[in-house]
Amino acid sequence: MKKISVNIDIAKILKKNIAIIIPAAIAFVAVLLFIPTAMMRGKISENLEQSQRLAQEVDSTLYSVVSEKQHELVRAYEDLHEQDSNDIHNLAVQTTQRELLSYKIFPEPNETSSQIFNEFKQAYTAAFATLIKDMNALDAPSDAEIKKEAGASGQNIELGERGRTTSSAADKSNTQIIDIVCKRRGEEVPVYANPQVFSGYGFWDGWEYFGMENAVRDCWYSQMAYWIHSDIVDSINSINKGSTSVSQSSVKRLLGIRFESADAANVGSTGTAGSVNATELPQYVIQGGGQLCSAWTKRTSGEKIDIVHFSVAVVIRANDVLKFMDALCSEKEHYFAGYDGQLERQKFKHNQITILQSNIDSVDRQNADHLRYRYGQDAVVHLNLICEYLFNREGYDAIKPKTVAAQLNPTAGPSQQQAQPSRQTPRSGKRGGQALDGF
Repeated sequence: MKKISVNIDIAKILKKNIAIIIPAAIAFVAVLLFIPTAMMRGKISENLEQSQRLAQEVDSTLYSVVSEKQHELVRAYEDLHEQDSNDIHNLAVQTTQRELLSYKIFPEPNETSSQIFNEFKQAYTAAFATLIKDMNALDAPSDAEIKKEAGASGQNIELGERGRTTSSAADKSNTQIIDIVCKRRGEEVPVYANPQVFSGYGFWDGWEYFGMENAVRDCWYSQMAYWIHSDIVDSINSINKGSTSVSQSSVKRLLGIRFESADAANVGSTGTAGSVNATELPQYVIQGGGQLCSAWTKRTSGEKIDIVHFSVAVVIRANDVLKFMDALCSEKEHYFAGYDGQLERQKFKHNQITILQSNIDSVDRQNADHLRYRYGQDAVVHLNLICEYLFNREGYDAIKPKTVAAQLNPTAGPSQQQAQPSRQTPRSGKRGGQALDGF
């Protein structure tokens, strides 16, 4: 009887709360279904992403199928890069494959007679005459030239320092004669220069033979000097191209080129008589010396390159200073006919100059060093540059004398002094009939 009563109570409770129990049951079932559904949804999403990636890989593969000739294309691409590398190497080597003043001397003379050095001397002197001719340059009129141009009236002209008339003859007529002669010279040439502004020009004057090794070494450093001087002349000619007078030119006057070690602040300064020594030839920059300044390039002669410092000073139009610097550092052409001069002559290119230091000063046209020079109406400055000249050793080591090569051996200590050309007694230092001042 009690059991029946309990069942009736449960039935009553269910009937009474049926409105709550059914939604609760539905909610419970929904919760039970939600958990696996969420899990399945994540799995399905992951599978979809994986399928999408797989589809992209398939598409990529379909569109990038390796051709059966792909290896040929890769090889051609690699060959092209190899050719570029070889071309760069060849260009570097060709920079120092240069024509020689004599093919009988380097690396060792092919004749035992010392006559070959006299022949070199003649070729060296002729080469510098050619440089001046290429520039179409002359120096300012000398005393003798002024008197000759003045004719009979010039006999009464007394010239003082650097062409100033002395007080006894400094009348208006004489001053006009000097001015006319000087102006005419400035209209005849595009740049002022003379052979002795090239350091080493007079090295072979009075040269004496002191053994084969010394003679060969002298020839080598003279050859280097000519190469460097030639590049500077080419640079001047390039920016003066088309000019027929000094007033039209960018570079008005080549004051000098030199190689000797000196205080950088004084290189190219005027007023120091005889500072341009005719015996001075290049010397290699090594750890122990040879520098004209502390180079920002930090380069010295080593296993792959040789370095030489030089300075060049010019009177130049103020607005063309950067133009001249660019010309110095620009690409230039040269010819090469083999180390024996017997091969077909080829045209090569070189670019070996780097500017290390520059100095610009004003020009006092009334100063004795400039009094006979007519620079035109342009504002001009005195520009001095210290530069380095780079030689690729692979290009010219085959003809470098053994005595020179031994001194440049990178295994040698910095205290080992490099062999230098023998030094001759300097000449009196005259140029164009005037005292040879520093530049």
